[in-house]
Amino acid sequence: MKNILLIQSYVTSEDPNIFLIEPFGLSCLANYIKDSYNVKIIDLFALGCNTLKKRGSFYTRGLSNPDKIIKLVRQFNPDVVGISCKFTSLSNDSYEVAKLIKQIFPNVLIFLGGPHATMDAEDILKNHSYINFIVRSEGEVTFKESLDKIFRGDDFNEVKGLTYRTNQSKIISNPDREFIPDLSILPINDRSNLDMDYYLKGNLKILGFVKQEPVITIMTSRGCPYNCIFCSTKHMWRQKWRPIPAEQVVNEIGMLVNKYGIKEIAINDDQFMLDKNRVNDICNLLIEKKLGITISIPAGTSVWLADEELLKKMKKAGFYRLNFPIETGNPNTMKFIRKPIDLDKAKKTIDIANRLGFWTQGNFIIGFPYETKEEIETTIKYAFDSGLDYAHFFIAQPYKGAELYDICLKEGLLNEVKRGSDMERTLYNTTTMTAENLQKIRDKATRDYFFYKLRFYLSPFNFYNYFLPKNSNFKDIKYTLKLFYKMLIRRKTF
Repeated sequence: MKNILLIQSYVTSEDPNIFLIEPFGLSCLANYIKDSYNVKIIDLFALGCNTLKKRGSFYTRGLSNPDKIIKLVRQFNPDVVGISCKFTSLSNDSYEVAKLIKQIFPNVLIFLGGPHATMDAEDILKNHSYINFIVRSEGEVTFKESLDKIFRGDDFNEVKGLTYRTNQSKIISNPDREFIPDLSILPINDRSNLDMDYYLKGNLKILGFVKQEPVITIMTSRGCPYNCIFCSTKHMWRQKWRPIPAEQVVNEIGMLVNKYGIKEIAINDDQFMLDKNRVNDICNLLIEKKLGITISIPAGTSVWLADEELLKKMKKAGFYRLNFPIETGNPNTMKFIRKPIDLDKAKKTIDIANRLGFWTQGNFIIGFPYETKEEIETTIKYAFDSGLDYAHFFIAQPYKGAELYDICLKEGLLNEVKRGSDMERTLYNTTTMTAENLQKIRDKATRDYFFYKLRFYLSPFNFYNYFLPKNSNFKDIKYTLKLFYKMLIRRKTF
């Protein structure tokens, strides 16, 4: 069998506390090709997660020592290397790893895949001669077909979803590949190819508000049909949503519980709630199997899709924390970002969730290119008045493939991709504000929210209606104390 090496890079950011969840996409890819090829994942982030290296004003977390990386690659002796390239702000790390490997192993063919690679495929090949192929969008079938062609010595012109450089240095982008119509044909992602010893503990560093440990992420669907201006996912998945059947989802959860002793599941779908009947079926199966797990949806619960009946069923099935991606409290900004949210209805849904005993969190994004300070203050006020237990404030980022990226480019706000800029620590100005001022507004809102909620719960009415439903037993009270401690620690970092 030929040797196929898949790599997750180290990460470089201005934030020394940057962490990653397990590389789900690489694991799915490895599971898909493992019957045909000898495949291995080297996770440079997990291997050096406790190693922080200062690089000017940035920090690199993970195994970044070139000699150690080369030693690991040489031990496996790969014929082909595939590198994940997910985020625009972290893309340079993937390029560095690719360049290092190509310098030492010039005959090894190097693939890149992931959201950023998909959005910038041709430019990546133009600017980085050491990369041979880009797998665009959904990777399993395209990567497998490409490998088969390589080892048979066939041409690549019929491999849909592939961008590549010919021997004459011409760059060719083949037509897009049709998505896998039925995701149930994919093998269950058993994670045996990942460093689970690290992620069973390391996930707590990014999924910090968990109720039970250990926690792991799963994906139960791919894509999202909506058209938000700041999101590049819609181009990665072309606004198509495809679910994994409820029974298969619960079978995967059961496998994770039995194999790794998982106590909590974090559903990381772009859009989990779209088919409410499927969500209801998942809940019924979880209730029937009595797995004893708790469940959160950190990627977001679409507030316009949640109703009281379904929320009651979810609570019974083990869901305990809902994250509502409301994004803005300003009607003008809501139109600009094209989010289908009724702000008044959102408050009513939050109220229902609180009374049912869910912990509620909301995501809010400030710093869109034309947004004024007054409009940002409207969003912050809405967040404070919404009834949410916790509001997470982000700063808009120009991700390649999102329309926001093109707007920032047109307005001269994007002369270069700023390495390490992210939604919590931005390096990008807007047309109305500097990055420094945006950062101050965001950090102040985060600091102030914690003590605002403490005062909120001191009201007897709020304590009875919104606090007590979340604390009906000793385990709930223990979690509440843990949650407030973590929020207090987080507040001190700003």
